[in-house]
Amino acid sequence: MSDHQVRLSRETSPYLLQHATNPVDWYPWGQEALQKAKEENKPIFLSIGYSSCHWCHVMAHECFENQKIAELMNQWFVNIKVDREEYPDVDAIYMKALVELTGQGGWPLSIFLTPDQKPYLGGTYFPPTPKFNRPGFPQILEEAYKLFSDDPIQTDIKSQNLLEKIHLQNKAGKSLGVKPSKLIKGAIDILKKRFDEEYGGFGSGMKFPEPMHYTLMLRYWAETGDEETLHILDKSLTKMAEGGVFDQLGGGFHRYSTDRFWRVPHFEKMLYDNGLLAKLFLDMFQATKQDIYREIPEQIFFWMESEMTSQEGAFFSSQDADTDGKEGIWYTWELKEVLNLLGPKHAKIFSKAFGMTPKGQLGGRNVLYLNMKVEALADMENIPIFEADHILKKGKKTLFEARRKRTCPDTDKKIITSWNGLMITALATGYSVLGEEKYIKTAKRCAEFIWSEQWKDGKLHRIYKDGQSSIAGCLEDYAYFFEALITLYETSLQSEWISKARQVADAMIKEFWDKDEGGFFLSGKLRERLVTKLKNPADEAMPSSNAIASMALLKLGRLTGNKTYIEKSEETLKAFQVFIEQSPVAFTGLLSTLSASNLSPTEVIFAGPKEDAVFNEMWKVLHTDYRPNKVVVWSENGESNLPLTEGKNSIEPTVYICQKGTCHPPVSTAKALDRLLERPQEIRLNIYDENKKNAQILEKEQNNFMGVMGKIFQQSGITRPSNEE
Repeated sequence: MSDHQVRLSRETSPYLLQHATNPVDWYPWGQEALQKAKEENKPIFLSIGYSSCHWCHVMAHECFENQKIAELMNQWFVNIKVDREEYPDVDAIYMKALVELTGQGGWPLSIFLTPDQKPYLGGTYFPPTPKFNRPGFPQILEEAYKLFSDDPIQTDIKSQNLLEKIHLQNKAGKSLGVKPSKLIKGAIDILKKRFDEEYGGFGSGMKFPEPMHYTLMLRYWAETGDEETLHILDKSLTKMAEGGVFDQLGGGFHRYSTDRFWRVPHFEKMLYDNGLLAKLFLDMFQATKQDIYREIPEQIFFWMESEMTSQEGAFFSSQDADTDGKEGIWYTWELKEVLNLLGPKHAKIFSKAFGMTPKGQLGGRNVLYLNMKVEALADMENIPIFEADHILKKGKKTLFEARRKRTCPDTDKKIITSWNGLMITALATGYSVLGEEKYIKTAKRCAEFIWSEQWKDGKLHRIYKDGQSSIAGCLEDYAYFFEALITLYETSLQSEWISKARQVADAMIKEFWDKDEGGFFLSGKLRERLVTKLKNPADEAMPSSNAIASMALLKLGRLTGNKTYIEKSEETLKAFQVFIEQSPVAFTGLLSTLSASNLSPTEVIFAGPKEDAVFNEMWKVLHTDYRPNKVVVWSENGESNLPLTEGKNSIEPTVYICQKGTCHPPVSTAKALDRLLERPQEIRLNIYDENKKNAQILEKEQNNFMGVMGKIFQQSGITRPSNEE
């Protein structure tokens, strides 16, 4: 076994292990590789990707398995392979650099560095020979080597200028003092202009989930009642849920749609997407009461339980896009397969419902998407709705079972603290919104595992794999897990979660806070020193860690009465005010915190025994509607140390409410609580037209049935009773 094979085989990252047999002399990120580059004065080729990335696999197969290309790489460079999911701060720095160099980014991230880690040339996927209007990778290697060896001084100046430009993004500058309401409306107005009226989402090309955009829009609707905003939400989330970007058989969202229609996705499934989207759909269910917004989180949680849960109760990070080197093959169907599985009649109805054709969308294979609703299908086929519904449900079950017999995509089984935090938040919210006890049990089990294995000596670790905790946590891990702990307290009302949240918050402030400019750095004091430090306040594939940290601190401050947490939240917003003023739509996560901080919270204090049925009824009333600015505590029969519970004791279930600066007398019934709570915004969507249409179809079916029965009565010599009788 060669040296690099030994080096990578010691790693736990599935992505690095996939490259252990390459002829490239790979090093993992760390001091050994960085020191070698300095000592030998060799440039670094840094390759960043992740295990479920399709084009990462393509480049690995075409270039990194190519002996001749590997010889060039080994001769000229120190080659470092990084799993972006392990080192998001390293990825963030060099992705910023790539965007500055080329105007765009993506994975695989292929970038060349000076021996002291300064970037000077880069790109994403490179083919082995020129094609797709891209140069061949050997040409790029030669160019990168010549730039460094022929003119090292100029290359160093160029890379230093690039780093300084990136570093300036941390500088706050002077704010114009634009009011929060104007900044929020500015972002909403831009999103309205970008909205695809026909297919939902934003823009007219590839579609990404972008949950933070929709979260801000939902908050804006809850505050203003703006109908257009709710229409955008309803159209976009419905199209997402009905599209091929959602796995119609097994549940869970794929990464993004390659087309405008949400139809053909890139097929990798990421834990973070599904945690964020489950929470968003639950919020939307509270706001609109539409079944689709309840069903989607339920299907996401089903996927998580059946395919993504470790023995310890934590969640794996992702599932691959490829099976046997072909993208999406596990999820897609040839029409003849469905015909053989379902039979001619059922296959005809199923294929119409799910948009299947002989040609398909991917080389004769079909991505399932909701092409026709069951009511329209029943009408077209002249069959009852219940029969059409039965055919579709049975067909989905049959295809799902058939799919399970195929070779499954690989699952990246590393456990990432931050991503688990997102799913804990979603599951805990699922319990409070849907009332399913199993969701809070699953959330607690995961949180207990993260706490026992990843929180050590007052610090968080990022990765757990093969029984090992590794890599010091970055801001993302602290912020997302911190948010999860607060959500667990507000949904379980167990004080242990508040205690843990305080510990994580204090460690986060100590480890990541920028004392000079405010806000949080992505890398803490425990991480290896990087070539520059970033804060990344804008939302990208995931919400800004600064945004999540700021919101969680605001909530914790309101729950505990500790003003330090609220001050840190406000200082974080101030640190990025200038950037938000320049481009509000890029900072929808921070704008959600800004929205929350400028509205007085609805403080809800429960007292009395939690096991009582009346307590449960009042709990359900509180969580029936979307109330994003509520703070929920339990007095624990006078034993709580939270200031909000002071003097609020009761031997029977009781709720105390303060809203809009007014504290009301306590109530002890669900009806009284419902009367007391501020009314949510009125819903005015076209969904009721659909309900009316469905009612008409059902009435037509009923009339047809009665007509047929009348003829049977007549033919049998039985007189049908008249209305007069």
